[in-house]
Amino acid sequence: MNRSRFMIVAHGVSAKRWIQRYGLEPFTVPCTDCGALLTTSIPIAYRQLRGLITPQCSCGSSDRPYCFVRANKYGNLFDAPLDA
Repeated sequence: MNRSRFMIVAHGVSAKRWIQRYGLEPFTVPCTDCGALLTTSIPIAYRQLRGLITPQCSCGSSDRPYCFVRANKYGNLFDAPLDA
């Protein structure tokens, strides 16, 4: 997925509240270029998905790990029609 399409949710939303609201689980991974540890901590949204992305690594790598869940208002991903 093209990371440039993600909307960073910065105004009035704390990462802690975003995590609680959507049941997200932050994780830490090494940068694919330099090995520095990166933690998913920035709230993001894309269509029906809500998630977290890591800050950009200080080495400049564009490979920023992320995680997503489906927003609650769209129902369970496995029960909803595919065209929803």
